[in-house]
Amino acid sequence: MMNIGNAPELAGIADWINSQPLTLASLRGKVVLVDFWTYSCINCVRTLPHLTKWDETYRDKGLVIIGIHTPEFAFEMDLKNVQNAVKQHNIHYSVALDNAFKTWLNFKNRYWPAHYLIDREGKVVYTHFGEGNYDITESNIRYLLGLTPKGEIPLEAKEITTDPITPETYLGSERAERFAPPSVIIPEHPFDYPNIDNITLNSWSLEGKWIVEKQRSVSKQAHAKLKLHFNAKKVFLVLGSGTGQPISAKITLNGQGLGKNSGADVKNDEVTITKDTLYELVSLSSLEEGYLEVHALEPGLQAYAFTFGR
Repeated sequence: MMNIGNAPELAGIADWINSQPLTLASLRGKVVLVDFWTYSCINCVRTLPHLTKWDETYRDKGLVIIGIHTPEFAFEMDLKNVQNAVKQHNIHYSVALDNAFKTWLNFKNRYWPAHYLIDREGKVVYTHFGEGNYDITESNIRYLLGLTPKGEIPLEAKEITTDPITPETYLGSERAERFAPPSVIIPEHPFDYPNIDNITLNSWSLEGKWIVEKQRSVSKQAHAKLKLHFNAKKVFLVLGSGTGQPISAKITLNGQGLGKNSGADVKNDEVTITKDTLYELVSLSSLEEGYLEVHALEPGLQAYAFTFGR
């Protein structure tokens, strides 16, 4: 465990959930875990059961968890949306809305999720970025709380190598990468994109009329398609409705219905978008390549970003 330096203060918080406003200065004498997250990030979502368990186990022993909700997309700035996510994931610790990224910048953070463990003197002594190493983090929490046997040294993180999966794929013009050639993105204007067959691995394309805005691609006609060539076990997509009403999309894999490969949010090869959030589209039995198509059944389908699981 290292002394990385004094923890920077929380700043620019728009709202608090589950508590009155907190400061790190007022929490001296406590062990504090600061978690940067956002509710449509699948990597963040997968860490939440561990955080809620640590809160349940160690709150009475001196641990304070603060979830710093720093949004990737504009809809994640909405207090009600975050409150619904907090309730959905059974979060009882304090959550701060860092909509202006001021606390993010104070910590010089670059990742979702990111954990900063702060000792009783207010110093950052351990960090972890991304998923995993939950046993390491809990070991350090126990050490700082004085719950480990005398003389026991906390664990240190070890680098784990795994098979590559398709990287997070943004569908807005600000951060779009790997758009399948020879087509190019026409930002901020409705455009009728041509069909492209055999797109390369980790690439995506549009077919039919879409408008590619800064943070998302929006269908402008029924049966417009979003296509992806991926390598993963699970495929997630952040979706929203631009109509003010639920909107549906048909999902196909390798040109066929999903069947047993349906993700948790797909029924009879269709996903119904009722709110701006993350939807699980594909769940395979193992890591493999596939061609995914999302068929907008009407105009107004909003697609923000693909994320993946192994």
